[in-house]
Amino acid sequence: MRSLEELERVLVIAPHADDEVLGCGGLLAKVADSPGRAHVVFMSVDGFHHYGLTGGTTFEQRVEEIEAVARLLDFTWEIVYPNQDMIEKLDAVPKRDLVDRFEKIYNEHKPDLLLLPCFVDYDQDHRRTFETAFAAARPISPKFGKWLIPMVLAYEQNKLNFAWQDLPKCTMYTDISSHIEQKIAAIEAYATQLRPPPHVRSLDGVRALARIRGADIGVDYAEAFQVFRAVL
Repeated sequence: MRSLEELERVLVIAPHADDEVLGCGGLLAKVADSPGRAHVVFMSVDGFHHYGLTGGTTFEQRVEEIEAVARLLDFTWEIVYPNQDMIEKLDAVPKRDLVDRFEKIYNEHKPDLLLLPCFVDYDQDHRRTFETAFAAARPISPKFGKWLIPMVLAYEQNKLNFAWQDLPKCTMYTDISSHIEQKIAAIEAYATQLRPPPHVRSLDGVRALARIRGADIGVDYAEAFQVFRAVL
């Protein structure tokens, strides 16, 4: 299994803009301090109305937030469906189309580490993103013309305890004690998505989960992941 310092290219698949920070913002901050580079693929970004927010959010506001977060965590990014009214509608896209799209992205970026959203999620966008991105990462040798990603993980999020399936066991952790404030700052930069306590997407909620995961491995703060493939 490769260490963080050995990773050259990290690819994060995020159903929506903020999922990457909630799930692995600390790891992205660590990558920014290493020789490697990170790229984030946002599936759908639109103007939208959210519970707990007066009025709507425009597409332009969302892009401005992404740009601010990308500067904080030093990653490049792209949007698969920008301003196409696809929020909460990714399950309407044929699976084959999404698998083909992900295969092209993987072959273009050739990541050493792929980070996917957890598949146990009530949000249909998250589930469709996971199942198609996971299928596209199936093990086919490069000699057949497909990039084989050495490490495939899934990141967790605060909301996952509302689930009809058993939660997956996290078996990999990264210590983000030195990067927790960068993660929090990135969450704050997604101002249209931030909610006050006791909402799971509050700063208190984000910090609390990081504190619990830190306690799992005896550090102050951590992020946890499910492992699907790790090539030694």
